[in-house]
Amino acid sequence: MKKIYCLTFLLLNVLLFEVNAQDKGWNSYTQTIRGTVSDKASGRAIPGVTITLTDLEGIHTTTDLQGNYRLKKIPVGRHTLKLSGIGYQTIILSDILITSGKETEVNQELETKDEQLREVTISVAAGQRASNLMAMSSSRSFSPEETNRYAGAMFDPARMAQSFAGVVAGGDDNEIIVRGNSPKSLQWRLEGIEIINPNHFGNQGSAGGAVSMLNTTVLGKSDFYTGALPAEYNNATAGVFDLRFRKGNTDKREYAFTIGVLGAGATLEGPFKKGGSASYLISYRYSALDMLQKMGLNISSDGVPRYQDLSFNFVVPTKKAGTFSLFGIGGSGGLFNEADRDFNKWEERDDAQDINLKYRAASIGLKHVLIANERWSIHNIISYSGDRSRLKVDTLNTTYLAGRTFDNQYDNSAVRYAGTLNYRWNEHNTLRAGVNGSLLGYNLRDLQYKEEHKRLEEILNEKGNAGTFDAYIQNKHDFGSQLSLNTGVHTNYFNLSNSWSLEYRAGINWKISRDQLLTLAGGTYSRLEPISYYFAKDNAALNFSSSKLKPTKSEQIVMGYEKQFPNRLKFKTEVYYQYLSQVPVSIDSSNNFSLLNVSDNSAIGSSSYTALVNKGTGKNYGLELSLEKSMRNGYYFMLSSSLFRSTFKALSGEEFNTTFDTRYVGNLVAGKEWTAGKQRKNLFGLNGKLIYAGGRRYSPILLEESLRLDEQVIDQTKTNTLTADPYIRMDFSATYRINRKRVSHAIILDIQNLLNRENNMGLYYNPSKRDVELNKWIGIIPTLNYRIEL
Repeated sequence: MKKIYCLTFLLLNVLLFEVNAQDKGWNSYTQTIRGTVSDKASGRAIPGVTITLTDLEGIHTTTDLQGNYRLKKIPVGRHTLKLSGIGYQTIILSDILITSGKETEVNQELETKDEQLREVTISVAAGQRASNLMAMSSSRSFSPEETNRYAGAMFDPARMAQSFAGVVAGGDDNEIIVRGNSPKSLQWRLEGIEIINPNHFGNQGSAGGAVSMLNTTVLGKSDFYTGALPAEYNNATAGVFDLRFRKGNTDKREYAFTIGVLGAGATLEGPFKKGGSASYLISYRYSALDMLQKMGLNISSDGVPRYQDLSFNFVVPTKKAGTFSLFGIGGSGGLFNEADRDFNKWEERDDAQDINLKYRAASIGLKHVLIANERWSIHNIISYSGDRSRLKVDTLNTTYLAGRTFDNQYDNSAVRYAGTLNYRWNEHNTLRAGVNGSLLGYNLRDLQYKEEHKRLEEILNEKGNAGTFDAYIQNKHDFGSQLSLNTGVHTNYFNLSNSWSLEYRAGINWKISRDQLLTLAGGTYSRLEPISYYFAKDNAALNFSSSKLKPTKSEQIVMGYEKQFPNRLKFKTEVYYQYLSQVPVSIDSSNNFSLLNVSDNSAIGSSSYTALVNKGTGKNYGLELSLEKSMRNGYYFMLSSSLFRSTFKALSGEEFNTTFDTRYVGNLVAGKEWTAGKQRKNLFGLNGKLIYAGGRRYSPILLEESLRLDEQVIDQTKTNTLTADPYIRMDFSATYRINRKRVSHAIILDIQNLLNRENNMGLYYNPSKRDVELNKWIGIIPTLNYRIEL
């Protein structure tokens, strides 16, 4: 790593010298603000909206017939926009960042105006309600600029969300625990449809990984939910990332290039032809560590992770047939490590292993949006998602003969369709109805070495298809300006278990005053578990687990209160209760295994794994508090805390803590920004984050049985009765943005776990040392990146 940083710092010093030697015409450092204004209920473009730059006199424009606008020759820095239209609420968007190298896109949805309301003030970067009109509680929107700014986020929405109330960091990767639920319960959506886990080096069945495939340069304003979802969301019982790609620039071609520890990449966007309305947006990245290794630098003796990813969004509007878009995200990579052929250097069992891991994953979709008029619109999406992972592990003996210990291949695919109809009956009612269908394909094979039988054994071998069908209808009714009610119903069918579920959902928003809001929302939900749990073999009886498992069900209710103070200061609190049923648990009443305690499918390799039945339950309940100040006058902060409990019951009926029952978490995020440079045209920012959370729960280990089986065996009668040390982590980031004529530069240093604290998940059995020791997470993770936009 020292070699990498020396090269990077040398490169940055050269770049800084070149940047500071550029032209002195700083007074020409301007850029364009562009965007689209649309109706939040119908999605229809709004012509005639006045856009005013409030901090500079005489700069304003109006939207055209397509709702588009452009403000030209805006000085670099942060500015405030005011949007006002006849019949709509006036909106003020503050602290919009303008850089010289790239046009700034600001799209905004407006809500119809009630005579009792005057002006609404929101921040473009933080603390907003979700973009979805039907969202009533436990949701917020976030911007790419916010994701880039938070310390420890590393351009990753999941790492950014670790700072939100109700969210606990799942570890030093980007897994997150939402309201006590397993990290695998998180759902990822893109452009309105479910996608693959968009992370590199994620385990099968997980929702996180070491490095995100997402590139914030292609993201638009997106939503994050912690619960109480509207009726349109399917296959979700906990958190949801509802991501949106932005549209490429339709007027000019723009480029951005990035190089750093996470990789080297490029983003290209522009119109397909000059003067046209169709645009492209493409982003590609390749692992920097693998690149340096290929150049001859010896980065690591333990194997270098290699990965690459691609995101794109092609948008083609038509005059009468609506707008078509082709979007996608995907990545591939792996890790190859050959053991040292000198057994005197072996300290751990891994040191004697040849490891070959390969994976690839992608989601691609075709979307059609037809906005017929101000009353109704239709959205149709068809997508394909697929992932394949292949792992081979050979363990050497002291004569360097290899014996296979792991051999697996997982192939998963999904063809999905989502159709939505929006209809605005009148000024008080908006109806939304739709259907979702998924055809799931799987080809799963997993062999693992079992010490008890001294051989490689097959624990999973299944090939086939499964299908799900969902339909929903919901209506939002506005009782004047202060009270709104959203009611809906969702139905789901899963063919493997031949099971139907009918799920009711509702939410109420009551504006007590202009700056206070009460919310109440809830409903029933369901989610499929990782497909390998439906077919993995019972290691005790060598039978298959039941393929008739039904989806896990959840009932939730959330009550919230929001108070908006002057100077962009917002207080929010929510109290929630969640009851989970039909949870797959072990068919053996003496085994307290529950899928509420796992974050991937690794449990199927345990010798204690048995067939599963839908007879488990769980509870999550808690209180969340947050105080947030959006960016203003060069600084921002967010203080959030959560107090919660998370418990489960297996077949024995005895209640235990879940492993994710950390009881409490507190987060502090803050940052300050200064203008810099001789002409004060540059920006220098410092950001910090502090996480203090309770320790994970774990179980006492039966050492004698663990030694016999050469794997961890826990005391089932005392499941999750022990507590690990508190999780404490401090993150830091520093950013320097340099504006020059028609080009901008950014140097970003981001350090996760600045104090290099060795957090842990408690004790575990280490088969290499045949003893029990602390299960530690990794320490400090520094990243340095340079970006140029032109």
